[in-house]
Amino acid sequence: MPNNPLRLLLCSFGVLLSGCTAVGKIENAPLKPDQTIQIENNTLFSAARNLDDKGLTLMLTFSGGGTRASALAYGVMEELRDTSIIVNGENKRMLDEVDFISSVSGGSFTAAYYGLHREKLFTDFKKDMLTRSLSSQILHTVFNPFMWFSSSGRTDYAAEVFAEAGFGDATFADMFAKGDPVIAINATDLSKGIRFTFLQDYFNLLCSDLSSFPVSRAVTASAAVPVLFDPVVIENYSGCDPSGMNQYLQSRAAEGSMTLLDSANAALSYSDKSSRPFIHLVDGGIADNLGLRTLIDTVEFAGGMKNYLEMAHQGKSFNSAKHFIIIVVNASVKADTDIDTKTSPPSITQTINAVTDAQLHLYNNETLDLAQSLLDDWSIQMSTPERPVKGHLILVDLKSIKQPALAKHVNHIPTTLGLEEKEVNLLIELGRNLLRNNEEFISLKKDLTISPSSMQGN
Repeated sequence: MPNNPLRLLLCSFGVLLSGCTAVGKIENAPLKPDQTIQIENNTLFSAARNLDDKGLTLMLTFSGGGTRASALAYGVMEELRDTSIIVNGENKRMLDEVDFISSVSGGSFTAAYYGLHREKLFTDFKKDMLTRSLSSQILHTVFNPFMWFSSSGRTDYAAEVFAEAGFGDATFADMFAKGDPVIAINATDLSKGIRFTFLQDYFNLLCSDLSSFPVSRAVTASAAVPVLFDPVVIENYSGCDPSGMNQYLQSRAAEGSMTLLDSANAALSYSDKSSRPFIHLVDGGIADNLGLRTLIDTVEFAGGMKNYLEMAHQGKSFNSAKHFIIIVVNASVKADTDIDTKTSPPSITQTINAVTDAQLHLYNNETLDLAQSLLDDWSIQMSTPERPVKGHLILVDLKSIKQPALAKHVNHIPTTLGLEEKEVNLLIELGRNLLRNNEEFISLKKDLTISPSSMQGN
């Protein structure tokens, strides 16, 4: 506690920027002494073992963008719930065929809520999180003078608010118990600037057990905008030997791109327990605002889709589904600016927004181009003359809105946690309409309803 007036004054003014006595709260547990490393469970490879080789493989990725992203993703989930398709001769909801959801930042609220609560997403999520002013609740706590000298930081308060709003004290064990789809919540390793995914793959490298980690804290890490929030800190434990994983990373990095090499080297750095005893996690949108890299990097590390599926099935030959689908929900916007209408220099906020938007736009486009190219390659790898495999990359993007007035309005919806109900309803409806009217989605539905024989396996 501050012991002189000057420190008290500095702490009062600086609480929003740094906090005075906050320390990184550790909530990840080490693997137990008698617990072998959990390479086989709750990983990207175990997820692949659950894929249906006679139906379709459906992956969703949810971008960042605060409640704007959460609501847009929710609209897509509603549309998938209400879309009927034929799989193996049976009528099913497309939502029930989702195998994997990868999310960052605002999109992680929707993904994690569905991962824990399933159908309650459609009855409770809107009131629990979308229309509740979570940002105001967090600020109210931070501005409470009684909290200024607590050992907890802004991120701890945020995690408590998110828990109270809908995640409770649920852990990843609770989410795993729900079964498919696999939910991959993504954050960014601040020190290395690379993606960190809350799957056991990453926790193996830390000699830690993901199953006991709070879901609310993972979502907090995924949405922890630097400076505004403290990083979520997790401990990098000793006491296990992830040599198999390290050897795999080293061997695959030697054969991959520079991007994969950088990712592999960063992951390998977790083995240096003395130099990296703690890992600081922040907003997942910094490393990948679309949530696509989790899927791309995993498959490419394995040497392509064919190798990935064979590795997941321990060397056994495996035919992929005839339709491999990735639906990308992108809630990023380009706000209008009057920079070019004046001779005066732009404000600091305008400059930061312009630079951030330019970087995000270019990186998102690069990731989407790469995803389309790889999806085409994966389809070719898995196809045979008798059994062709189709790849579908479906983009639900706010920047694709055609009506100028509507686009301008959406561009001015802020990136915050909690929106007015009319804005939430607008974004939900946009998510539904943008997916429903997507040409690739329309073509896919035609394949899955008019030609059910195409879904009948070999």
